[in-house]
Amino acid sequence: MTQDNLQRVRTLRRQIIAETSHGFADWNLVQKLLDELMENHHQYKQFALKENLSLYK
Repeated sequence: MTQDNLQRVRTLRRQIIAETSHGFADWNLVQKLLDELMENHHQYKQFALKENLSLYK
């Protein structure tokens, strides 16, 4: 699950960059992608803290 969260964060980041790199972004889509990115990031961060990974020390 956590590797999935991290991979999803990377994918969402690329999608957000692609969507906003031109002047005609669908801001509803961008907001949805950002919400999903934050949720996956939060889940990964909680795992990292629980597993004592140095990324979030």
